[in-house]
Amino acid sequence: MATHGPQVAVVNGAAITMHPAAAGDKVSGIKKTTRMTVVNDGDSSVTLTIDPPGTTEYGVANPAKTYTIPATSTFQLLLLPSYRDPADSNLIALSWSATTDVTWAVIG
Repeated sequence: MATHGPQVAVVNGAAITMHPAAAGDKVSGIKKTTRMTVVNDGDSSVTLTIDPPGTTEYGVANPAKTYTIPATSTFQLLLLPSYRDPADSNLIALSWSATTDVTWAVIG
C-alpha cells in the first residue's frame, strides 16, 4: 500500500516515476481534474475501480468508476476531485484486479 501525489510536468520535460500497483494504493493532492497514466505490461487486461464516496441526490450510493486497462498497453484516464474521500484525508483509493506488471503515475 502506498500513497502518491501528482508529479509536476515541466516545460523542459522530466522523467516520470512510475509506481508499482499494489493493494491499498491511494492518490493524494487531487484538487482539479488530473491525468493518471497506467502501464499494463502483462498478458491480460486489468481492472481499476474507484469507489467515490457519498450518495446521489436521491440517496443511492455513488456508482463505482471502473476502467479496463488492456494487456500490454499504456492507458490514460482522468481523476476527478469528486473521487476524494473526506473521511480518508481526501485520498482517492485505487482498487486493482491484479497488480503484477502494472505501474501507474499521476501527472498534475
